[in-house]
Amino acid sequence: MKTLLLAALAVGALQGAAAAHDRSVWRVDNNVSASYRLTDFHYAEPSDTCALAVCTNAPQTNYFDRESGFIDGFQASASGLLWRDRVYARVSYDWASGYVRYQGYTQSGRPVPNAVSGAVISDYGVRLGMPFPERAVMAVPFLEYGHHAWRRMVGAGTAQTYEEDYRHDYVALGVLVQIALTGALVGSVYASAGQTMNPAISVPAYNFSQGLGSSALVKAGASLDFQVSRHFGVYGAVRYTRFSYGQSVTQPSGGLVIMEPQSDTVIASYEGGMRFFF
Repeated sequence: MKTLLLAALAVGALQGAAAAHDRSVWRVDNNVSASYRLTDFHYAEPSDTCALAVCTNAPQTNYFDRESGFIDGFQASASGLLWRDRVYARVSYDWASGYVRYQGYTQSGRPVPNAVSGAVISDYGVRLGMPFPERAVMAVPFLEYGHHAWRRMVGAGTAQTYEEDYRHDYVALGVLVQIALTGALVGSVYASAGQTMNPAISVPAYNFSQGLGSSALVKAGASLDFQVSRHFGVYGAVRYTRFSYGQSVTQPSGGLVIMEPQSDTVIASYEGGMRFFF
């Protein structure tokens, strides 16, 4: 009898722990959050610039322009399990601003080895998915739509500075997996793949505005949530995004022939912030 009682208590304790784990996953998905974000930005234009008649200006490198550096910003989001926990929804917005290192060439072919560009990057995204909970694990296949914008100040701090504005929409399919490591600690990973849509560039100083080629887009990330109390928690996350822009057509402007070459962008970000659960 004593053995049966101990066994029943042990099973009850395990079930209680599993239930606590389950509840911790569900609580993490009903929140609003705010965080500091450090963005590691990398942009490169391979030396495919024949439309500018400067194909041989950069024979020693595999790029024509490139920029890289860390910039500061913030991220805000809200997520929830809706319609009796049958639908997962998340909206997010992030913004970063700062200066990055610029390396490239002038239109005449003169190297610019160590200049500075200003950068303002903003994104918003909306996810909708269907959660599949299984004890302390939840999988959420999702569809995501978003918008990305980058304001680039080439030659920042010089008399030749000018602004370039890049933008695109995107749609992607992905999956989010969450695991309750303890009753208060939840780990999450996600990955998605999709396509950029409506990519474009405008350069007001040269009255230049053209569409760009679309490309595949990949995103991935991981986060760790610690629930300090029923309604408050802290978290850290790392996120990765990669996409490209295809070359534009040429456009005459003020005696010049302008085009935007093909480019590749990689963005990694590191977040630390707070969540408020509801």
